Amino acid sequence: MTNEELVGQRSADEGTTGLLLESEPRSEIRSVAVYGHSHITPSPRHARYFETVEGRTYIPIGLNLCFPRHVVKREEGLNKMFRWLDRLSENGGNFARIFMGHAFFDIESGDFGTFDEEKASRLDAVLEYAWQRGVRLKLTIDLFRTVEEAEQAEIFPGAVSFSKPNFHTSNNGRFEDMDDYLLSREGRAHFLRKLDWLAERYGDHPGIFGWDLWNEMNAVSSVHWQSWTREMLVELKKRFPRHLAMQTLGSMDGDDSVRNYETIMPLASNEASQAHRYLDAGARYAICHGPVDVMMADAVGILLRVAPGKPAILAEGGAVERQHIGPWLLYPSDTEGIVLHDVLFAPFFAGAAGCGQAWHWQEYVDPNHLWAHYARFAKAIEGVDPIEQRLTPECWEANDLRVYALVGRTQCLVWCRETHSDWRTELVDHIPAGVVKGAKVTLPSRLGSNWQGRFYDPWTNRQSEPQAIVDGCVNIPDFRRSMVLRLERVEE
Repeated sequence: MTNEELVGQRSADEGTTGLLLESEPRSEIRSVAVYGHSHITPSPRHARYFETVEGRTYIPIGLNLCFPRHVVKREEGLNKMFRWLDRLSENGGNFARIFMGHAFFDIESGDFGTFDEEKASRLDAVLEYAWQRGVRLKLTIDLFRTVEEAEQAEIFPGAVSFSKPNFHTSNNGRFEDMDDYLLSREGRAHFLRKLDWLAERYGDHPGIFGWDLWNEMNAVSSVHWQSWTREMLVELKKRFPRHLAMQTLGSMDGDDSVRNYETIMPLASNEASQAHRYLDAGARYAICHGPVDVMMADAVGILLRVAPGKPAILAEGGAVERQHIGPWLLYPSDTEGIVLHDVLFAPFFAGAAGCGQAWHWQEYVDPNHLWAHYARFAKAIEGVDPIEQRLTPECWEANDLRVYALVGRTQCLVWCRETHSDWRTELVDHIPAGVVKGAKVTLPSRLGSNWQGRFYDPWTNRQSEPQAIVDGCVNIPDFRRSMVLRLERVEE
């Protein structure tokens, strides 16, 4: 039986063992009317979060669905994209990222200076399909790193071509190298013409969350990418005043990469700070070799430090083979979504504006039937408005738990991650996560004791009845891996 045939075939009682269903039914079908026809902006009421221009809080719940890998034909690729969007929407998702520079969507894959209407129509179709299902898209405009022919222009087979040879002078293009493209008047004029073309087509579309100027632009073969970014972010916003303008950088895995983040993310023209970070045995930072929740929360903490006045997004997260030579070889073993769970939960509970946005949708999330993790995340935060509550992140360790808390005026969200199990113990050492019994959390004394709590177990999809909090001490029901505590202030 193929993976396609297996979709939805797991029995309902698997949820109680930690194995997730492909999709979980929603109580109602989301429609476009839920979001209205407004656009997304950083909240003027609480700058770390997003809202619609009408003042409705928007928490991005989704992942990278950037392109259909190994696909050239239009209908085959669109069917893949539509199925992934269906799975995401069915599980409470409202956000996805698309790479316009990938061959399937690339409007500049032909002769230099021409725009491909057929390729653009593919993006049109995906954008409309997503919007009708309540999913907003973040569009990444470009990603190539060189205009020269490259023998190996992919990270791994079927990935992304980082070469744009039709821009090179040897192929009737206009540029000798990336310096020429980024610095010359003709190179700038060409990019601005592309922005104009896109703005005429998509400038008012409410289904667009925002635009990434470039994917991981610090990886281009030119030292001039920072000055180009400063100039073009301003030009991008001029053409898309209703959409967010952003830039992305490579994986936050060493001091030099953090310095790049410190330079680009605080720019006023960069409306949301974004981080890419991966579990990577080849990363220079030791934190990228350890527990996934710790490394993801740390990345968000860096964003909040370098750009404190804007929303932070963990825009790419997951696990790779050493130095990004390919997707993690242990992904097929992670059938319960241990890595995905931590990628989703840790960033938000560390202060990000939404869940962590996973990479490897086609190699990990979809084949392992992990879509229901999005429904579990949505349920964990349901009913809490981070803007209205003015949520503030706190983190501490106690009693073999890492405690990530979002503290609000009358509500608090607390995610407890036990410290004895992680990807290494479960997937390398093959030690199943044990049941944690008798765990306790003591709330900070400044919060007082007038709270009642309710637990939600994202691994079993079970919620407890409310219980009083006595002397700030919370007794946690038995759980595996993690538990969410929702606190409500009780009037005295």
